[in-house]
Amino acid sequence: MIRVACATLFFLFSFVYLYYYQADVLTVAQHVLSGGKTQYSRFVGALLITLVLFLLQLGISSVAKMTTYTHALTYFPSMLALAFLTSVGTSVDQGVSFGSWVWVLPLLLLIFAVVFWLVKSFGFYEPSKVGRGFFTQPMWVNLLMMFLMMLIVGGVGNADTPFHYRLKVERYLAQGKYDTALQVGRRSLVCDSSLMMLRAYAMSRKGKLGDALFQYPICGGADALLPDGNHVKTLLYDKQNIYAHLGKLVVTKNTPFRKYMATIKKHDLDKRPAAEYLLCAYLLDRKLDEFVANVVKYYDLSETLPRHYREALTLYNYLHAQHPVKFDDEVMDADYQDYLKLEKQISDKTKRVNKLRDVYGNTYWYYYWQRH
Repeated sequence: MIRVACATLFFLFSFVYLYYYQADVLTVAQHVLSGGKTQYSRFVGALLITLVLFLLQLGISSVAKMTTYTHALTYFPSMLALAFLTSVGTSVDQGVSFGSWVWVLPLLLLIFAVVFWLVKSFGFYEPSKVGRGFFTQPMWVNLLMMFLMMLIVGGVGNADTPFHYRLKVERYLAQGKYDTALQVGRRSLVCDSSLMMLRAYAMSRKGKLGDALFQYPICGGADALLPDGNHVKTLLYDKQNIYAHLGKLVVTKNTPFRKYMATIKKHDLDKRPAAEYLLCAYLLDRKLDEFVANVVKYYDLSETLPRHYREALTLYNYLHAQHPVKFDDEVMDADYQDYLKLEKQISDKTKRVNKLRDVYGNTYWYYYWQRH
């Protein structure tokens, strides 16, 4: 029963951990190691890795004869291998680095070998007679060791939340599932510039950039709208698709947003995606004057505008009361007055910021004032 319980627990943990949590990490690792020539299958990969690690355990168990209190330790090398496989760093695109594994892995294997030798030679803590059944001390000792090893694997494996979000978004972008990509980490406040860039692209493909950009955490200004090969980049998704979407021929190098937009400003801004990127870039940099000067080139202000553009125009008129732009939205005006009232009601800065984020965190006003 101990062997069955440990085997079942290992199979469930390993497969679920690999299939649901670390599949994208292993995908990008294989992509880098193979130079993009092979593709990782999350189901086949999770199943094969689990089977190979279980066979490793069977071999160790058949030699070690750890059958009672220490049987779970026969899974230690398999758990160690699982931790090693999923400890891929976020800079994997720059090359696979073993880091501290160079000395940690041999040390842990040496410790296991010592325990293995003690049990094999002296029957250390392996009594010949123990109670049988699920509710016995040996059973719970083994289950406790299994859970401890699972916690260690989870702690050692890549648990960088923005990194996991980015890889999931890239996978959905490659499948053309833009709405699904935008649901990844939808309610989370964690972000990085690469994740923001990918979300902006997904919004643009759905024609929602001006409506939804500030409904997500913002990391970086306008420069985070396009890959730069450094802090803003893709790992799996072809970045040329992003440039092509904006109406420019394929570029061969990572081109920062400002430089790229400067090259197409006179030619491709009649195409809506590029124009939307430019307008949102002005908003990200809080350049309301430039935004107002350009938004009239692509929109009739008497018509219904994207949400964040209406918010920006409302804010502009508030800041330029003596020379407002010809834009009127009574509902938006009332909402902004409510924002200002709420801001004045709370004197404590931390409480004020938290309350404003809860109520208006998805507006351009919150971004403009709280980042100002």
